[in-house]
Amino acid sequence: MMVFFKISFLRILLLPLLCFFILSSTFAQDNSEQKSSFNFSTFLDGYYGYDFNIPTEKKRLPFLFNHTRSNQFAINLALITGNYEIGRFRSNLGIQQGTYAEDNYSEEPKILRWINQANIGFALNKSKTVWLDAGIMPSHIGFENAISTENLTLSRSIIAENSPYFLTGGKLGWQTNPRLYFSFWVTKGWQVIQGIEGNSQPSIGTQVDFKSSEELTLNWSTFIGNNFNNENRRMRYFSNHYAIWDPAGDWKFIAGIDLGWEQKMKNSRTLNFWSGGTIIVSYNINPNLKTSFRGEFYSDPQGVIALNQNMEGLQTSGFSLNFDRKIGENLIFRIESRYLTSPKEQFLKESNPSSSNLFMLASVAFQLD
Repeated sequence: MMVFFKISFLRILLLPLLCFFILSSTFAQDNSEQKSSFNFSTFLDGYYGYDFNIPTEKKRLPFLFNHTRSNQFAINLALITGNYEIGRFRSNLGIQQGTYAEDNYSEEPKILRWINQANIGFALNKSKTVWLDAGIMPSHIGFENAISTENLTLSRSIIAENSPYFLTGGKLGWQTNPRLYFSFWVTKGWQVIQGIEGNSQPSIGTQVDFKSSEELTLNWSTFIGNNFNNENRRMRYFSNHYAIWDPAGDWKFIAGIDLGWEQKMKNSRTLNFWSGGTIIVSYNINPNLKTSFRGEFYSDPQGVIALNQNMEGLQTSGFSLNFDRKIGENLIFRIESRYLTSPKEQFLKESNPSSSNLFMLASVAFQLD
């Protein structure tokens, strides 16, 4: 039962090749009219961070997964991605390394931490507006991703760090018109590749992305599932919302909020609740220089998703200030200061309780598409 969700590393590698040969033979009759395309991209994000709380652990804060090393030079993400498309078939494979992969994939076998994405897709209609994709895919949740240069701020918001960056399973996506996109997901769970041992229940998700105008985008994404075995099943219900306003000119605004609920125990009617939100304002000083400001909060008192340095539920708020300098077409230098505070002493400063955390971060990123 549910054999589809028992994905091994070998199947991940062989499935795109198998589907390619099957679909190639299917399209053999009209290959002369089809154009194939292969795109190759690289991304490298090196950074140096300094935490004024002088952490003693290698990973400075348990609820962050990007740029997590302090007082040392490190690679957050080194990524090579290949995309292939022919006719109504497409495939994507991304190979990664860095502290992001080490931290965010820590529960996966080491061999699987190399995989940023590995998926195949088939268009169900000739106009290519309805796609069925399967494999390891970037999540439909949130407005930030693992590639720092595609985000307004260098570090990720707490709501982005504590919601899925990737999902494993299948997706049905429908671009109904240039302004409206729907997707329906069936996955193995909340950001897992090999799955939860003893869990036979798949998770589901949805997305509605609506461009009400050229300037305003509204998005609503959901997740319903379980990340425990059948004996200890706890249903999780999650709702992600964000708005992006990009008016003509040099300003850009993003606002997002996450709401989540999870059963305290199997069959319980009592739910643990967590929430978080962020607002980001970005301004282009000139074509090569940009600044961004972020305010945020996160409240997970029961520690369902995020834990503080005392291994208790996280409750914090904060802000960050970013300056980005573009160097040529493919290089960007970024520097950021980030301050977090809590009503309780949820941080550690030189191993002593503290109610705040200040971190400075500098990054040089190279991106070639």
